[in-house]
Amino acid sequence: MGVVSATLASAPSCISYRVTGVCFFLRCTPFGCTVETSIRVSHYMPDVVVSTFNDQYIHPWRDVGGAVSNIGDRVGSAMLRSPLDASGNTGEAKQSTAEPTTNKNADAIGNPVVLVNNVGTNLVVPGVTELMNFPSTLPQIMREWATAPASLITNVPSEVVGWMTNPSTLLNTVTGASNLVGGMMPDIGSMSPTASSTGNQSSFQGQLQQFKTMLDGAAASGGDNDLLCPSSADAFGVYFQSDADSYFWRSMIPLDLLYVGSWLPGYREVSQTGGLNTWGSIYPRQGQLVQQHPVKASAVFAKRVSTIILNPAQPHIYSRLRGKSPRSYVWFAQVADPKFSMVYPLPTGCTTFGENDSVSLVSYGDGRTTPTNGHVWNMWTRYECCKRKTEIFLFAVP
Repeated sequence: MGVVSATLASAPSCISYRVTGVCFFLRCTPFGCTVETSIRVSHYMPDVVVSTFNDQYIHPWRDVGGAVSNIGDRVGSAMLRSPLDASGNTGEAKQSTAEPTTNKNADAIGNPVVLVNNVGTNLVVPGVTELMNFPSTLPQIMREWATAPASLITNVPSEVVGWMTNPSTLLNTVTGASNLVGGMMPDIGSMSPTASSTGNQSSFQGQLQQFKTMLDGAAASGGDNDLLCPSSADAFGVYFQSDADSYFWRSMIPLDLLYVGSWLPGYREVSQTGGLNTWGSIYPRQGQLVQQHPVKASAVFAKRVSTIILNPAQPHIYSRLRGKSPRSYVWFAQVADPKFSMVYPLPTGCTTFGENDSVSLVSYGDGRTTPTNGHVWNMWTRYECCKRKTEIFLFAVP
């Protein structure tokens, strides 16, 4: 089943369309002023397809992701000045502790179904803009360290401590990496056009119309209206590709180790039990994870990628998925509160990762493994808006 078909299958449990209130606007003419209203709604859109895989030759989204990954492999090899090894399957990182580690590549590409409900499509590719802003977040990182156990800092390598204590060193590291990546931009810039050209949009036009009908039906069931908030994602836009992020995804320049979450167990975990039972840590956001179950490992990698592309000034090579905020709407939320549904190998409804299945007879993901341990997920994000009636927005209820 393809990405569009799987999105259609999961949509009923993921759209979550709700009427959340009413917006009030003021319209004034030479004859006086009147108040006009429009409904306020909230719903989800499947903005981005996140894939995790071992190498480009067995990419689970073969036509689109495979083509993008071929370019990423070329870029990563040029960055590191050596051929990239395939990210292997589960193995033992340390024989002394026998910790089962999983290594994976990952990418995040705009879901083509957003073509039915967005404000225009741009060619999106990973870049260094957000990376260059990363040093400005150091004060925030240090405030987080101030609330962590004092002894935790003793575990941090001297190189990372140097970045903390000498911001100019951090800036030089970021600038150097950005300059090196800049030389790769002609190749990186070809990712989105390649994804779009291999996507063969004519083959799923009928399915796009089915998705539009599904969205319209959800809107009608929410109060006999047709309001939908447009998606901010760009179809086939490449927001992240781990080989193009090799300096950081492969921990050649381990800037993620600056975060407290990389050192404090139970903090920033993919868990529904506050870290008491966890699928894995969100930090450091790299291609290695201590997790034996391939589906849970894939879910953690997908979560890691989402925290990169949804946030500004992250220490990675990526393009941020941000709200486009067209003026014809009043916005209350854009690309918020992500949740996931599996696309491959078995389409599922939306779920929150990290459930505690330690006492269950079956583990999450049993029956959803693949021969190549490649998986694909939809990342759905929430939008909340009302249609603008006039330029003068008064307030919203509630």
